Amino acid sequence: MQSKTLEQIDDTTLSVYAVWEPILKTDDERSSRKATILFPDERVSNYWVDTRSVGELFQPSIDLKTEPAWDVYLVYAPGVTWDDAGPPRPNYFMHQLSGRLPAENRLDATELAKQIRTHLDEETR
Repeated sequence: MQSKTLEQIDDTTLSVYAVWEPILKTDDERSSRKATILFPDERVSNYWVDTRSVGELFQPSIDLKTEPAWDVYLVYAPGVTWDDAGPPRPNYFMHQLSGRLPAENRLDATELAKQIRTHLDEETR
């Protein structure tokens, strides 16, 4: 699904950050290295964090109440700035967390690619 999204976007200015954290019992640094095959694209930078701190940091920005943000795809338009208060609300997001976030934002590779292209295009307007 993830590589399917990126295949639809030709823009080389796109930057993708994949953060892997221990959410499930099987999540560890070794499994995160194996998971990087999901993003076989040079625009993707992968990171392992041995706590849930990044997911917890993004949790409020998408109104996730019950758990850290994980299996989420956050889209920020070029030029969005962050401050000490934490990450801003994304311009758009999708997820794979049924029942915990809006159903209309359920992951769809084609729609996610469309949203990313739209936000990348905003920079050139």
